[in-house]
Amino acid sequence: MEAVRRLVQVQQEKPALQQLMRTGSVGDDLWRDFSVAEQEIMHELQETANEANTYKEGWGQSIFSSAAQMLEHEKQKQMQVEMKTLRENEMKRQQVQEQREEREALATEEREKERRAKEAKKAEEALLRMEEEEKKKAAASKGKGKK
Repeated sequence: MEAVRRLVQVQQEKPALQQLMRTGSVGDDLWRDFSVAEQEIMHELQETANEANTYKEGWGQSIFSSAAQMLEHEKQKQMQVEMKTLRENEMKRQQVQEQREEREALATEEREKERRAKEAKKAEEALLRMEEEEKKKAAASKGKGKK
């Protein structure tokens, strides 16, 4: 499976490296190292096929398709795990956002209550001042009436 994984990776990277070679972005040494690595992987795959054929005739042909299927299965399982993790992270993020919005709403409500309480206190104080002024006026008018 690992040899098949490496072969797939080499095959995927080869066109990009060829393009970089054509544009002169990478040197010949890198291309030679890449070619040597590719040949080593092909040699390993050939040895694996030969060894598989010693266990059962013709198995060398089917072992790589089985390995590829197993790799694809692992890849799908990994994607499922990643999707589950992403989904859980998104749910946590939504919960945090909802809690933040809830706290902000409560804070806004509390500020509004405080503002109303201050306004009520100011209105009450104004009303008391008005009552005191009326009492003073009434007392002053009584005082004038006695004289």
